[in-house]
Amino acid sequence: MPISPFLADAFSLAARRGWSRRQMLAALTGAGAATVLPRGTRAAARELVFASWGGDEIKSLTRAFGKSYEAATGTSIVFDGTGPTEGAIRTMVDSGDVTWDLCDADGFTALRLGATGHLSAIDYKTVDETRIMAPFAFTHGAGGYTYSYVLAFDTERFAGRPPMTWKDFFDTRRFPGGRAIYRWMNGAFEAAMMAASDKPTNPYPIDINTAVNRIYKLKPILQTWENGDQVQQMFIDKTISMACIWHTRAVALAKETEGRIAFTWAGGIIQPGVWVVPKGNPAGIDAFKLIGHMQDAGRQIEFTNLQRVGPANPEATAAMPKALRDYDPTQPDNLAQQVIVDSKWWAENFDKARAEFADMLQRS
Repeated sequence: MPISPFLADAFSLAARRGWSRRQMLAALTGAGAATVLPRGTRAAARELVFASWGGDEIKSLTRAFGKSYEAATGTSIVFDGTGPTEGAIRTMVDSGDVTWDLCDADGFTALRLGATGHLSAIDYKTVDETRIMAPFAFTHGAGGYTYSYVLAFDTERFAGRPPMTWKDFFDTRRFPGGRAIYRWMNGAFEAAMMAASDKPTNPYPIDINTAVNRIYKLKPILQTWENGDQVQQMFIDKTISMACIWHTRAVALAKETEGRIAFTWAGGIIQPGVWVVPKGNPAGIDAFKLIGHMQDAGRQIEFTNLQRVGPANPEATAAMPKALRDYDPTQPDNLAQQVIVDSKWWAENFDKARAEFADMLQRS
């Protein structure tokens, strides 16, 4: 269940009265028939609060990891779906009132917040570093799953020759129609750098001016998207012919449109979904035990089955069922066509890149 700001505040107030967050959730949702009593009367339930991005992700996290962890340890997982943004984690830790134990973050966020002391270092005695795809084992974050930005296109618009490279994406003469990129520019900057070649090439270090100017040339036909539903609707409405989108959404579109929307792994930019632990988390080392539990290859394969994300554990990549391999960015044939995101570059350059990109969007 996603936790609203109201419920987060309610948890804080309940804690002052000696209630556990799990007890408060039961009281507010009507879940559980037992009477909710203060700690002095009843032992508090063991729990972890896992901050995620809400919606179907919570259902999938529960099925793939949560239920088995609770069965194995007796520790309940309470999901907060309000979104663990970098700013939210920073504010929570600075306030000294930390309620999250584990968060789903980007690689560059793990680097940035780790450098400022807002995250605990990963306990690699509890978490197995060898079960994380290189280079997604960070000092302050452990890769938990993978996803990619890919080139998706409308096959009906390009029946003769479909676009297969980022060079094609930026070629509006040979490949007409609207374009769409993520409003936070991840993926789009790498695509702009790779547009100079017919084959995927290492786009790092990204030249921000070059990337922004290439994207600016698309501006008359350019739209930005903030979530998968938005870009999916753009394709359905036929206001765009191509987009740089998450591979998970591209997979869904291909299925729902019966192949009208297709995508290519060529030039994809593979990214990590990273588990991070805010400094001073209430559950302490139990957060690292949960990360270790989620490293199990079978559980990561189940998460792939539910979310169409890729695994982070190379053992899961090797054991991936044939029916899921086409959706998995870490499969050798798929990975060979892609580039791996440079999280360090984004950690050091995100603010400048964002400012330049925002300025470009405002230009006439």
